[in-house]
Amino acid sequence: MLKTILKEIVESLYRNFYLLLNRADYDNTNIKEMIKQGVSVIPNFLTEDECSKYIQIIDDLVNDDKANIWCDNTESDQRIYFVNQINTDMSTFYNNEEIRTYLKNYLGISKPAGMLLASKVSFKEGNKGSGDGWHRDSPIRHQFKAICYLNNVTENNGCFQYIKGSHRKVNIFKAYFSKLFQFGQYRFSDKEIDAFCSSQKLNISSVKGDAGDLVLADTKGIHRGKPLNKGCRYVLFCYFWDKSVPNHFDSLKQN
Repeated sequence: MLKTILKEIVESLYRNFYLLLNRADYDNTNIKEMIKQGVSVIPNFLTEDECSKYIQIIDDLVNDDKANIWCDNTESDQRIYFVNQINTDMSTFYNNEEIRTYLKNYLGISKPAGMLLASKVSFKEGNKGSGDGWHRDSPIRHQFKAICYLNNVTENNGCFQYIKGSHRKVNIFKAYFSKLFQFGQYRFSDKEIDAFCSSQKLNISSVKGDAGDLVLADTKGIHRGKPLNKGCRYVLFCYFWDKSVPNHFDSLKQN
């Protein structure tokens, strides 16, 4: 318990130091919303033509035997990690300056390590949605992820779901001391999520959107891709870290 609390304090000091160093712009509406809620949406970030282009690239790569494709047990969630390394259009999106500015203004990271993930999730019986259920990307560190919908996304075809406020340390510690979660826990059952939301008076937000909408999220907050009832969902995910990409992603790199 004490070790987790100390890690949270150190993380806060470290993050605020880099925010001051890089002169973060707290006046930005989306950054303000992320600080308060943990998630914010920018409509029409990409055009329809750009979305169609990226969807075609994803479909071509999914059917390319040379591409390193990760797939879940139900064969619903197909992912191409590090796609920016094998396609110039994907590299252009990953290096988008506007997204990098949001990253710097939220976490203070100006020269990130990272990658672009291209994802196609399709309806299959028994699918758990993108991300294999409710989780945090990190139980300690705040993380910034840019998520771009390439087709229209609704409650039926796997919209991003986020518990607003679950990224905030005050709500995290309340859950720990109320014994709703274990210290350092990062995966959660539906039952645990229901108890957490009821106790903390938080709501699950279903982030529906149109093709081209960009979702900014602090993925220390609890989230998932909702299980699909029908159709499919195409998405680009920008992953960022301040120093290096974690080693457990090595097997997912493209050849």
